[in-house]
Amino acid sequence: MAQAVRCDICGKLFSSSYVGSHKRLAHLKTEQSSAGEQQTIQKILNLFKDLSQEGKNKTLEELSALAGKVN
Repeated sequence: MAQAVRCDICGKLFSSSYVGSHKRLAHLKTEQSSAGEQQTIQKILNLFKDLSQEGKNKTLEELSALAGKVN
């Protein structure tokens, strides 16, 4: 008989026979999004390194303004 186990990602209870499917179906997109986000951040940082000091300052100001709108 299957036992109740917790998903180590979200903490919800599932049957031990189902928890693997749950992780694959419910959490794969989150993991892929996180990896994609890290790649995007790295691309931005690489582009930023190539900017002049004036370009870096302007970019930081614009990013700060965008970050202020999010918070």
